[in-house]
This record gives sequence, C-alpha cells and structure tokens, in this order.
Amino acid sequence: MSSYFNAVIFCTKRKKEKISSLYILKTSLCVYLLYKIFSIRRKYMMPFKKHHCQLGLGSDSMLLKKPGLWANLYRSMRKMCQVAQYHPDTYDHFRSYPAVVAERQRQLYEGDKNLIHPLSLVSLCWHTIMAFVNLMHMFISTLRLFFVLTPPRTQTVHAIDKVLLAFHALCFLDILFNFNIGYTEKEYSHIVMKRRKIVCHYLRRWFLLDLASCLPVAFVLLYLDLKDTQCLLFAHILPLLRTPRLYTALIDVKVFTKIFTRSYIWYGMMRHAVLFVMTAHWCTCFVYLPPVLCYYWYGKIPWKYNRFLKDPDRDLWNIDLQNRYRKGMFIVLSSFFGTGFSMFRASEPEEIVIHALIILYSAMFMVYTLVLLLKVYMTTYSSTVRYHELMNQVEEYMTYKQFPAPLKKRVRAFYNYRYQELYYREETALDCLSEELRNEITLHTCHKLVNKVALFEGVSASVVGSVLGCLRPEVFLPNDPVVRAGDIGECMYFIANGTVAVYSLKGVEVCHLEDGAHFGEVALLMRDSKRVATVVAVEITQLYRLDAEDFRHFLLTHDVYERIESLASKRMHETVLLDEAFRRDRLSEKHQGEIPHLGSSN
Repeated sequence: MSSYFNAVIFCTKRKKEKISSLYILKTSLCVYLLYKIFSIRRKYMMPFKKHHCQLGLGSDSMLLKKPGLWANLYRSMRKMCQVAQYHPDTYDHFRSYPAVVAERQRQLYEGDKNLIHPLSLVSLCWHTIMAFVNLMHMFISTLRLFFVLTPPRTQTVHAIDKVLLAFHALCFLDILFNFNIGYTEKEYSHIVMKRRKIVCHYLRRWFLLDLASCLPVAFVLLYLDLKDTQCLLFAHILPLLRTPRLYTALIDVKVFTKIFTRSYIWYGMMRHAVLFVMTAHWCTCFVYLPPVLCYYWYGKIPWKYNRFLKDPDRDLWNIDLQNRYRKGMFIVLSSFFGTGFSMFRASEPEEIVIHALIILYSAMFMVYTLVLLLKVYMTTYSSTVRYHELMNQVEEYMTYKQFPAPLKKRVRAFYNYRYQELYYREETALDCLSEELRNEITLHTCHKLVNKVALFEGVSASVVGSVLGCLRPEVFLPNDPVVRAGDIGECMYFIANGTVAVYSLKGVEVCHLEDGAHFGEVALLMRDSKRVATVVAVEITQLYRLDAEDFRHFLLTHDVYERIESLASKRMHETVLLDEAFRRDRLSEKHQGEIPHLGSSN
C-alpha cells in the first residue's frame, strides 16, 4: 500500500504551489479507499493462498483479445462489467470459481453483451456511490423544503437548489444505469441478464418514483421566477418521493460494509446508525410542518405557531436557518432520549399531534435500539454468559450434594482454569471440518507445545499433526496424582502448562517436570507395562494425553523411537540409583538406631 501513497506524495511535490493541503488529504483518502476496495480478495474475501495456475488455460473472462488501445480499454470495461470474484456477495450465490466462470460464459452467450452484472466491480462501485447520493438527496430535499424560507413573492434560486440539481443529475444517471444492470430473483436465487425482463422489472418497481424524484421542477420554477407558492410546494414535494430508496441505500451500505468485515454486528450497527441520523433529521423537519405548509399554501405564517422559538414575530425567514435546525434537532433528540418534553411549547392541535407522533416513533426506535444492543451483547458475550450459566448449575449441584468447602474450591478452580470463563463446545465446532483442517487447527493451538517438546525435533509436520490430533487435554489440580507407581501404563503425557513432581517406587522425589516435558513413556516400552514412578501435580497443570495404541502407531515407527528409548533408560537408571541410595540411607539410619539400644541393654 505504500506505493499508492508514494505516488500521491510524488504528484503533490510536482504541483506543490497549486495544490492545497486539504486537496492532498482528500486525494490520499480516495486512493486509500480504492486500495481497500480492490484488495478485498487478498485480505477479506479470500484469506487463503491463491493458486497460480501453470497450465495456460487462457482468460477466464471469455473475451477475445484484439490489438489496439481502444480495443483493450473496451475489453477491460467489459471485464469489469462481468461477475467478479472480488464482489462481497459473489460467493454467496456461486459456491466455486468454476461456477463464477460459468456465469461469465452465460452472460456472454445468453444475455446482452452490453449489460452489467449485478455482482460486478462496476455495480459495486456505482451502488456504493448511489448509497451516498440517495442518502444525501433525501437529506437535502427535506432540508430545502422545511428550512430554506424567504419572505413571500421573493423566492429565488438558493445555493442548496444548485447542490440538489447536481444530485438530480446523478439520480437520472442511475435511472439509465438501472435499465442496463441485471437483478437477482430471490425466490429462485437466479440472476436475470435479459434486457426485456430487466426493463419490465425496473418499470414495475422503481422507475416512476426515481423519475419523479429527479425532475428539477422546483429549480425550473425558481429560475423562471414564478411566484406561485402552491406550485413550489408540489415541486419541492417531488424530490421527497425518493424516500423509499432508503431501503436500497441500506442494502448498498451493507454490501459496502462487507468489504471490510463479515460480522453481521457491524452490518446492524451501520444500518442502525444511518436510520438514526436520517429519521432524526426527518423528525426535525416535521417539527416545522404546520407553519411550512401554511407558508407555501397561504403565503404567510400564522403567529400562533412556533412558540418554542421564543421570537416575538415568529417569522421563520427572520430566524437563521442554523438556529432553527439546532432548535428542532434539540427537541427531537430530547424526545428520542426521553428528556425535556416540555421544551416543545405548542397550543395548536396540529403541532401537538406532530409532537406526539415524534415521541411515539422515538420511543419505538429506542426500544428497537435497546433490543439491538441486547442482541449484540448476547452475541458478543454468549460464551461468557454460558460459562456463568454452567457455573450456576455446578454451584447448585455442589449445594445439593453437600460438598465440603475445600472440595467446592477445587471444583471452581478446575472450571475456571479449564474454560477461562469462556464456555464453548469444541467438538461441535470441529466436527464439520475436514481432517486436514482439524489437524492444522490442532497444530496451531498446540504450536507452543510443539516448540517446547524436544521429542518432536526433526519430525515431519504431518506426523506431528497426526500425533497432536490424537492428544486429549486433561487438567489436574495441585496434589492430584497423575500416575501411580505399579499401575498399568496405558498412556503417556505431555505437559502444556504447569509443573509436576516425580516420585520413585520408594517415595523419593526424583525431579520436577515443567512446560514441554513428557512422562509415562517408560511403562509403554516395558513388557510388563507397569509404572515405575508416581507423578503428582505441583500446581494447576494442563496435560495432553497420548494413548498407548496411538503411541505405538505413530512414534514407534519413526526415528523418534530411539530418542524415547534413550530417555526412558536414562530415567530408569536415575530412578534405580535414587531408590538404591534411599534404601542405603534407611539401612544406615536403622543401624545407627540399633547401636544405642544395644548399649543400654548391656
């Protein structure tokens, strides 16, 4: 990504005297945004290694290559209009890359060659732009109707009218675009790429609203200096017909959010934030609905309205637009958050009804917000909540069985160490995965253990992964015996975390084993398979158990067998020496104790 910013900096140095710092910042942000959009395959959509084919199968776009600059540009544009594997929704419709290629072929041979696929990069970029355009169009059109007021018979073209005219032009381009882009039949999960069906589908759904909302009738009337306020009212209402486009704008915002994250929580939060901003703005406009309607219909504003403005004349055109908007927004936010209902001073039935509707909607919206936040919380902390539910059941069980206090403490310590306050069912999560992926996950989760255990040095990754796949985690509390001397050895252990103490047959403490060590292999190598030592946990210790069958299957068929045999004989020798030394010490102590006894008897 540094190359993109280096290019921007190089260009700005060449024109340093002409380009302002604000322009540099905007350019950098635009380049960064484009980089993020076109790098979604590498970082978000396809987080695995890409296959570099060496078979030379040709282009997957199915488009013929022709010589010439314009031919190459035309081919590049047509490729961008085909279904793209980098679109966030592509693999929701097509399960494999061959299916994507087949869809490109279908578009080329069955549909119109000049149509745009709804899952193409052109569609992604245009719908992202139109999401912003639609939202701004809804915002500015209502702002123009309710807040840009001048004394009657003096209406002229306002700066906001010029901005709105530019958005009208973009919306008209969107109409042309919609006649040339396919659509998805959700019932059949089929993408329609036939022009006749596309045109009929668009004419039945959005065409009339889009056309009526993008006609600059108000701008023409103001430009021609027509003073009929009633005609201006209807002309300003036409852009408000684009309000239902909020539905498609939210869908486009969701698709754009998928570029950066696959978390549905972020989708919901982004959608909710857009809804809050837009509806709060619309409610702010509706606060002034009665006086604005009177202004456009009768050419004047009755003095009985707008008592909350605390203006003696209460003429909206004599009050600054920002002050009116700030006051209306303050009243609306007070309704949303349930504070200061008395600030909206009104005595007329129309204003009271409108304020009541705003309060009703804001209450419903805040309830919906609360439900959404609870859902986000339960989703984010579901494993923690389930852990505490499990612990409540354990506490009830221990109370019912009348566990003593020390035993309760040990049980709580076990669950706390085992789950770390996050309860999940690992078997359920891993059952649907392939064996190769499960081994890879196991290798990743146990990579610290692999690095610590010297036994695995020089062993191939496949063998290590197979061994790790056979390991079973076990947790032992302090002073818990892991193995006892004389028992039949059916497994060996690897220490992931913690410390254990090793005792000989005579009860002599031989050594301590810590992270990365292993024990129990001696009994698996001996013919009688009996343990030669007792192992006790010194602290809370997490071990991985390897059963005898898996031990013989994986380890005894590789070079690691020699290491195990050498280490086992060394440990056997040390244990025997310690037992012998302990036996001699006990005999000497016993002999020294007998000498004074004989002397006293004489």
